[in-house]
Order: sequence, then C-alpha cells, then structure tokens
Amino acid sequence: MVLFTKKNDNPLMKINNLKLIVFYKKIDYIYKIYQKQFLLNISNNYSKSKMSNQNTDKKRYNCINENESYVIKKKTKLIPKINRENLNQNNINHYFSSKIKETDQNLNDDIKSKGSHIDTINKTDISYTKIIEKENFKDIQDKRKEHLDVTENISKINLIDTKNIIKTFSEENNSKDCHINKVQIIVTWNMNSITVRYKNKEKWKEFMNFFNKINADILCFQEVRLPALNLSDCKNNNDNVMRDRSKVKNTDQKSLVDFQIMDTILKNDFKNYNAYFSLANIKYSGQLVLIKKTIQLKSVRYNLSFNLDSNIHHDEGRVILVEFSDFFLLSTYTPNNGFDYTKFERRRLFDEELEKFVASLKNKKPLIWTGDLNIAPEDIDLSHPAEFRRMKKNDVPKEFIGQPGCTDFERKNFKKILSSGDLVDSYRYFQNLKSNKEDNKNKLNINENIYTWRCPFRIGKLCNKAMRIDHFIVSKNFLKNIEKVEIHGYSVFHNNFYGSDHCPVILYLKNIDKHDNTDNKFIQQK
Repeated sequence: MVLFTKKNDNPLMKINNLKLIVFYKKIDYIYKIYQKQFLLNISNNYSKSKMSNQNTDKKRYNCINENESYVIKKKTKLIPKINRENLNQNNINHYFSSKIKETDQNLNDDIKSKGSHIDTINKTDISYTKIIEKENFKDIQDKRKEHLDVTENISKINLIDTKNIIKTFSEENNSKDCHINKVQIIVTWNMNSITVRYKNKEKWKEFMNFFNKINADILCFQEVRLPALNLSDCKNNNDNVMRDRSKVKNTDQKSLVDFQIMDTILKNDFKNYNAYFSLANIKYSGQLVLIKKTIQLKSVRYNLSFNLDSNIHHDEGRVILVEFSDFFLLSTYTPNNGFDYTKFERRRLFDEELEKFVASLKNKKPLIWTGDLNIAPEDIDLSHPAEFRRMKKNDVPKEFIGQPGCTDFERKNFKKILSSGDLVDSYRYFQNLKSNKEDNKNKLNINENIYTWRCPFRIGKLCNKAMRIDHFIVSKNFLKNIEKVEIHGYSVFHNNFYGSDHCPVILYLKNIDKHDNTDNKFIQQK
C-alpha cells in the first residue's frame, strides 16, 4: 500500500506521514497479539473437552464395527472418525505450541524492524520540532511586539473613555440627587406611644391616609415609648444593665408584644423607609426617625457632643442628629420642666448642652431643629396665657412660676439657644405672628390650627387649653430654602391629632441650592 505518492518538502507533512505509518504498524502488532491469545484459548478448551469425553468414546467404540467411518456420540450425533494417533493429546498440544512459537517469532521480527523505524521517526520528529520551534519563536516574538503596541494604544483610548464615562456618571448622579433624592417634606409628631396609636385602628388608618397623601421624605416621631433592648439578663430595669438603644426590647412576654407591633408597622406601613431608634430603659420617652431609602445621608448621631462616639445614645433617647449633604436635621424630645427642682435642673442641663452643640454646628452646615421642644416662646403661643403663666406648685422662685413650657426660666434659655446657633422660629417667621397684649387677655382662636398641643382631658383646669410647643427651628441662612410650615391639627375636638395630645407639624422645602448665599439682613430686621 502506497501512502504517499507525491513528494512534499513541508516538514510538518513529513512528520504527520511518519506518524501515520507508525499507527498502522501498531494496529498490525496488536492484531498478532490477539491472534496468539485466540490460539491459546482454543488449545485449552480442546484439551478439557477431550479429557471429559475420553471414557464415553471408549465404551461406544467397542459396540461398533472397527471398519465404520463414523463414531456415535450422545444425542445420535455422527462425527468423522479420527485416527488414534491424531487424538493423542500431546500431538495436539504440540501442534498449537508450534503455531504459537511461530507467531511469537513473527512478532519479534516485526518489533525489531518497527523499532528501527520508530527510532528514525522519533529522531526526525525531534529535528523537525526544533526547526519549527525556532521559526514559531520568532513569529511569537514579532506578534508579541505587535500585541504590546496595540494594547498600549487601546489602554490610552480606554483611559480617556473611562474618564469621560465617570464624569458623565457623576453628573447624572448629581442631577438625580437634585431632583429625586433631595429632602422635600419633613414631618414631626409627638405620638404619645406608637403602639397605643397603632392599636386604635380607626385613628391609625386616618394617620396613614394623611401620611400617604403628603408622601413625607422624613418622619420624626417623639415619645414613642418603646423600651431599649437589654444586652444581658435582668429582672428589673436598672440603669447598670447594658442596652442597645437602637433596637426594641423583645426579651420578655410584655416587650415581645410591642416588638411585634413595631415590626409589623415597619414592614407594612413604612417599608420604604429606614428606621433610626433612640430608646430609654422603659416605656418612656424615646424617638424614631424614618428616612426614605432613596435619600442618602452622611451620618447619624445620638448625643449632643462631638467629643463622644456618635453611637452613644442619650439615656432617655432624646437626641437624633442626621447629617445630609446640605444640612443637619436635629430631632429632640426636650425634657418637660415640671414643677420641682429636680425637673428644673434636668431641663437646665439639657438646654445648656444643646446651646453649646448648636453653636458648634453653626459654622458647619445649616440646621433644622425639630421635635417636641416643650417651649411656647411667646404668650401668643398660648391659648390662655394669663392662666398658663400663673400656674405653680409649692413655693418656687418667680422664674419657675407657670405651666411647664412657658416659664421665664425656659424662655430665657430658649432665646440663648437661638442666639448661639443663629436660629429662627420658621413658623413664626412665615405666619408673621406678633404678640398683642389685648388679644392675649381673651380666649381667642382656640379652634384654629395654631397650636400643636391640646389638653387631652375634657374636664379640669386645662380643659380646652392649648400651646404651640412643637417646632421647626432653622438656621437664618436656610430660610430661603423653606416654602412653608403647617400645623396639621385644629379644634378643641382634636381634629387631625390621631389620638395623641400633639398633632403633626409639616415643613415643606424648596429645591435646595447649596451655592446660594443670599444676604440674611432682611431676616434679622423682620
């Protein structure tokens, strides 16, 4: 068989032809081995059958004529008669052995002849491989240089494109921040227990209708009255127990009920908001700030000192400060002044700390200070100023005489805070409210929406009396960014109070331009 009829000088083709020859030789060699194995199997099988049938043949042979040419076996099968000489086992084995030896000899001869061919092929392969490797190495080096040049050019182009993409992406993000992720509406509300409000299904439904209608970006809730999670076992609410004030307690049967209610509220009613808690040891005080998940914030602080870690909470959960790109939002539940010296001192310390804190914020960013501040700054903020101003318990100095929230002591401290932080009462500014002594003597405007707290009792000294003590106090240089401030509740029948003794207050912001530095002299004059 002629495999190659045409001369080919290509070294790769020669190597392939030689490999093909070796392949056919290997097939022939394997065939010879299988032939040898086959002959051995036949020899062994024949020997076994001969030994087993030897006795039977002898018996039957005596019963027949010696001249017959067939021998009778089982099942009346006739087979040709074989000479005794040829039936000898040694002769048969000798025959097969000779055949096997002959096959072995042929195999050995083939192996010797093929071995020389294989050596020749291997040597040829090596020589051709070396030649090809040298040629390929040169080609690879040339291609590598070309590839490096191309890669360098592509990298330069990609670097320019990447810079342009990053620039475009940042511009898009900035534009989105301006129109989508900016704070537009903030609501503050003293709930007087969030779980109690939720259990009154009718009132809660009314509140959720209001909430869904205005679509507030931030909700600041005071007096949520949820206990903080204790981090160790304790039988009583002692102050030495470590607590996580950013989480609601769920370690006993009573607290678990409130925890489950709060979990339901956050998952169903406020699922698009991130929740920030600051809670007291027991069901007292405490705050919750809800911020839309689409709004980016920079930091959250739970105390009134930059010398403390931001995650250290006020013991009664009265402070949450949120930093945004354009302003700070401070929500406080300011302590009630009460009627005794212990409460007076607590309020004084809180106001002094707050004054220093807002002064430190003044040169950083504008501030929006909101919450239940427990202060009616002027008599016009009282429904019955004469009655409110003379209330007292026991003998106390003159500056402490009056309903908590309207004493001279509290008003003096409040003015210091406004002055230190360069702050202004935004509602007073936009409503142009002015104190009028003649009007203050009469019970006027009791049903108008100018008060944020109304006495929850239908009988008693404070029946139908009201105060404006929930506020949005803002930096003077930030007033230009405020559209309006609304008090949501009205009437002695507590319309829009949703079961609490306080009503929501709403601040509407314009689109904020952080580079707008309008002169504020006209604000100070007003």
